[in-house]
Amino acid sequence: MRTEYLADHIGFADDAAKWIYNAFIRDVRDDLSYEQVLAKVKNCGKFQLPIRLVAILDGACVGTVSITENDLQCRDYMPWLAALYVDEPFRGKGIGEGLIERVKEIAKSLGYREVYLRTEHASDYYRKLGWQFVEACEDNFNLKPDVFKFVLG
Repeated sequence: MRTEYLADHIGFADDAAKWIYNAFIRDVRDDLSYEQVLAKVKNCGKFQLPIRLVAILDGACVGTVSITENDLQCRDYMPWLAALYVDEPFRGKGIGEGLIERVKEIAKSLGYREVYLRTEHASDYYRKLGWQFVEACEDNFNLKPDVFKFVLG
């Protein structure tokens, strides 16, 4: 598996946008259409946020993750690991962990000392990977995420 910048493989933007829309947007927000999500996904770079990555295996996109300025509007933490998604047939193979590690490397190379994330369903997963619980809160969509951080060494 290779972890690459989406900016270098923009042909995978539709895959990433579909996963993000279906997993994180569709049932939560009625103010964003798939087309708007696709436009946001395509708005990515390599040296400034937002940065989007894709996991590529045998020429196919099998996962995605983003590094964003903010993934929780009621908090000022920065940057955020956001929208981590691995296509179902490829889960349990270390692809998510590989994407997470690459996010940490990139954030550190950009001068950040820590990375944050929010999750409503995967707190135990991130604890096992060494992320530190920061707080539980409520967002402006009535979701109750746990917030975690990883201090970059």
